[in-house]
Amino acid sequence: MNKVIIGVDLGGTNVKTAMVSWDKQVLAKDSRPTNAEGGPEAVMDAIESSVRDLLSQSDLGTEHVMAVGIGAPGPMDWRSGIVFSPPNLPGWENVPLGALMEKRLDVPCYVENDANVACYGEFWLGAGQGTQNMALLTLGTGVGGGLVIFGMLLRGEDGTAAELGHLKMQRDGRKCGCGSHGCLETYASVTGMVRTAVEGLSEGRESILRGQCDDSFNGLTGRMISDAAQQGDSFARWVIEETATWIGLGISSIINYQNPEKVVLCGGMIAAGDMLLDPIRTVAFENSFKVPAERCEIVLAGLGSDSGVLGAAGCALSRFEGGQ
Repeated sequence: MNKVIIGVDLGGTNVKTAMVSWDKQVLAKDSRPTNAEGGPEAVMDAIESSVRDLLSQSDLGTEHVMAVGIGAPGPMDWRSGIVFSPPNLPGWENVPLGALMEKRLDVPCYVENDANVACYGEFWLGAGQGTQNMALLTLGTGVGGGLVIFGMLLRGEDGTAAELGHLKMQRDGRKCGCGSHGCLETYASVTGMVRTAVEGLSEGRESILRGQCDDSFNGLTGRMISDAAQQGDSFARWVIEETATWIGLGISSIINYQNPEKVVLCGGMIAAGDMLLDPIRTVAFENSFKVPAERCEIVLAGLGSDSGVLGAAGCALSRFEGGQ
């Protein structure tokens, strides 16, 4: 048979693995605990056992693997495969993940940023199929991003390109975890949405949310806001629309500087559906140039939680064939 490609999505809680054929067919998938508390060796043990178990289930060996791609969190050098200090992987400091996994498996191993592989997954097998230029925003606790330019994943000279959550939206805005102020992430993420709600409630806005948390509004979550909005709570709906406005403004900048065919949205926030998506589209298109706005579609991700693991496989294939 033709050789297969393996994708690995390395998270702080779980390692997800997928085996994909040369013609983009997903052959098998696996998920198991990362064992992050055990340090780098325990995590690499989990990756290796997952890869070998997938192959064994299909009566294949590592000699049948063309390449392995690993989507990993945190800062890294994508060329060398060194992962520097990811916050959710304790004990990691300048770990040469690519070289060590290549030694374990005797297969070319490539390491990529986890948001970048999610973007490539949607480009390769998901909602971005058929495009040559697309952007992806991950809307969750933070805001991540990825860009594909003329069919190539944009990584940047130092591997830090497409940090779309850190587009500057306000000169003296909210303090961001990156140390700066006014980043898109501080308004457009779940964390930002909760902050918007807390600010409004602190100013005396009426809402059923008041009865769901303490006087300091501790414990308020994005799900609670979304549920309240679905129940018709006008304040909760305003919070979601305000958050959507910030997302739409961020996307308008992406449309103007990239001229993409599609902007794909993924992450937990998209569960709010059209209540979030409709104002995002309205604001984005109203605030971008007419020609690129008419070309661009803003769509939801097609691969769900598999965009990262499948994108890791796609990136590995691309780099193996391109010699990167």
